[in-house]
Amino acid sequence: MDFYSVLSRYYDEVFPLSEECSGFVQKNMNSGGTLLDAGCGTGELVLHLQKEGIQAHGFDLDEGMILSAASAAADAGLPGNDLFRIANLSEMKNQYEDKSQDVLSCLGNTLIHIPFNEQFQFLQDTAKVLKPGGLLILQILNYNNILHDGLKFPLIETENCIFRRTYEARELVGELDFVTELEIKNSGETYTNSIIHYPLLPETLMAALSMSGYSGWETFGSYDGSPAGEGKLPLIITARIPD
Repeated sequence: MDFYSVLSRYYDEVFPLSEECSGFVQKNMNSGGTLLDAGCGTGELVLHLQKEGIQAHGFDLDEGMILSAASAAADAGLPGNDLFRIANLSEMKNQYEDKSQDVLSCLGNTLIHIPFNEQFQFLQDTAKVLKPGGLLILQILNYNNILHDGLKFPLIETENCIFRRTYEARELVGELDFVTELEIKNSGETYTNSIIHYPLLPETLMAALSMSGYSGWETFGSYDGSPAGEGKLPLIITARIPD
């Protein structure tokens, strides 16, 4: 069984939706608005917002994650097959109409999984999918703090598993190997995986947002609204399309 098939079973346990995250998203949009979650995983954020009266939906490349999301939606009496789609970031422009969303979220460092040229194209595509005045909520890691200050990932231990993450340098400058290990406690089985990440520095991201038509962005170091800066792994950005 491959790494992500196993991880999908424990995803909500390893990466539970925090009240701070859902609260941050909700305070940035109106009840009854529309939200598209790019890289939605098992759909926790989408399902939470649906319960709050927000027309949220999402897509993810991983079929196992989407199947889990659709199943959870069905259990909640929601049309999972309508709320969730299997797609990657580059396919978004073909899956959703222009000017159709009030808010577009891309959280969990999802953007860093695709090469730089595709990152920039995705940001341009988000600007087209959003309505005038629409908001992008983006969360990646603050790679200034990782690359320059050597910040490490904390160990994640839950009732059923242990999740370890680390970065390893690659020969090509500007790329990193993201090495993960999932240990299942009751069986002792360990699953490992390595994929390429394409770290995006904050200053490069801001330039890309500007070129994509965004303005008036803000940066945060946590969903509690505290500022980004040294010693913080997350980098959260809100950026708006002009009316």
